[in-house]
Amino acid sequence: MKTIALLSAAAIAAGAHAAPDTTAALPIEGARILGDGGDDTAAPGAAEAAKSDVQYVLAGGYAHFFATDFDSGGGDVSVDRGFGSLSMRSQASEEYSWDLGLQWEGSWYAFGDGSALSAAAGGKPWDAVQGVSISPGATFVLDQRWRLVTRLIFDFAGESDADAGDSFSFGGVAAATYSFSREFTLGAGVLAITRIEDDALVVPQVIIDWRPCKEFRLSNFAGPEAYPGGAGLEGIWVMSDEYELALGARYTYRRFRLDDTGAPQRANGVGTDEGMPLWLRATHRAKCGARLDLVAGMQLAGEMSIDDAAGNELASVDVEPAPFVGVFFSWRY
Repeated sequence: MKTIALLSAAAIAAGAHAAPDTTAALPIEGARILGDGGDDTAAPGAAEAAKSDVQYVLAGGYAHFFATDFDSGGGDVSVDRGFGSLSMRSQASEEYSWDLGLQWEGSWYAFGDGSALSAAAGGKPWDAVQGVSISPGATFVLDQRWRLVTRLIFDFAGESDADAGDSFSFGGVAAATYSFSREFTLGAGVLAITRIEDDALVVPQVIIDWRPCKEFRLSNFAGPEAYPGGAGLEGIWVMSDEYELALGARYTYRRFRLDDTGAPQRANGVGTDEGMPLWLRATHRAKCGARLDLVAGMQLAGEMSIDDAAGNELASVDVEPAPFVGVFFSWRY
């Protein structure tokens, strides 16, 4: 589940608005819990939930990426993905707040015969891939406008029978945010994380949450809680407290360990799946703190590759645009 969308700006966003509501501290009422693409706008009735010492968000979802061809060598692929997360955060003091996120992602791949990946793997490149991520974080209040956000990331990603120790990555995020007003926050930081049989990944981060008017919002952490959408950007039409529509895009990157089955060249190897989803989102927030999201879009610039156990590339293919649909839910309490 090493998804850049999950681990970058989304990982920072948990603390972007974690300060007490002092002068110009919160651009949007109701801070989000964890940076995995969650809701930063309080649902009706959610303020009552925020009064407890620890606030929780339970979330899940499903997305189907329809079958699409590889652009050379034949073959095709479709993917079903499940998402789940539990996040918790302390009430913000005048100095700091802490939070903890647990995320799961499962991806079930269906490859057609005849692709370059299948030839390199001596059969099916990979099957079901599971990922679990644990991300404790802390946000420090520097003054009424500045926040320092820190987060550790511990990630396991691989096929169901892959060795857990060989599927482990770790890293962290550090960022600073500045609230110009209640409607405008900007931030910048850096993500650094190890990669399976590859050099560490270091990615600069940009955070934005801007609401120039009541009906419009530009943000990179307003999407569904369980969906890793924070590394991208959404333009959001806020129709009411209960309903909104959004157009968004992001870049995703998944790298995972393969198990020891199949041909010798793919045993304990590494798979990579990356692309750029573009989507439309429709959201409904209920007064009880629940939220429902429907998502539909197209994944562009797809690429998949397979490496041997030492990280040497065996094959790489470009993936044609793939339409996808998804449904997500969350509950704050």
